[in-house]
Amino acid sequence: MILALVLGAVLGFVSAVPVAGPVSAIIFSRGMEGKYAQGRWISAGAGMVEATYAFIAFWGFGHFLKDLSIVVSVSNLIAAILLIFLGVYFYRSKKMRQTHNSPKKVKETKAFLIGVGVSAVNPSLIASWTFTATTIYSMKLIPFSLTHSLLFSGGVCIGIIAWFGIMMKIMELHRNNLDPKILDRGLKAVAFLLWGISLYLLIHLFLSYRAGTLQ
Repeated sequence: MILALVLGAVLGFVSAVPVAGPVSAIIFSRGMEGKYAQGRWISAGAGMVEATYAFIAFWGFGHFLKDLSIVVSVSNLIAAILLIFLGVYFYRSKKMRQTHNSPKKVKETKAFLIGVGVSAVNPSLIASWTFTATTIYSMKLIPFSLTHSLLFSGGVCIGIIAWFGIMMKIMELHRNNLDPKILDRGLKAVAFLLWGISLYLLIHLFLSYRAGTLQ
């Protein structure tokens, strides 16, 4: 049973590392603005929702999503739109380019709900965790029982929160030491990355629509 918890934590941690999705980009932007506590609360909300999706996938409801492929498409469209606006924010934001000498006040409930909301509108996470579940099942790493599913999803939540906690701490310690020119170039590079991912999602949706296999 411990293996299920540890495995979930490791996979949750690794899945949270890339700044390639709306949640990661939002948390990263909060850190760049010096709002480290807010970033941690957003990660807590997002982690709980993603852990719920992981549980649904492992408990055997992945097939349900296949019957509602339009849900995946809509969530990908929402993600693409969010990434476009986040890209613009990363490219132009002055707040992320300023130094921050004092901790910012945080509204815990509001930050937590932002994390919940952004993850909740992305039910395609079920598809991602279903793929993960299929891989784990084929490798026979853990039994697929209710207890193991709960432990695994709990581990996913812990892993996600752990990564963003570490990221916020690193940014808190070193954010103000970054060279302004390097910082500006780095933020613009992240913006182009987000726009690239958005473009990929939109092209995939368009080609699926043209082929009549929208999913």
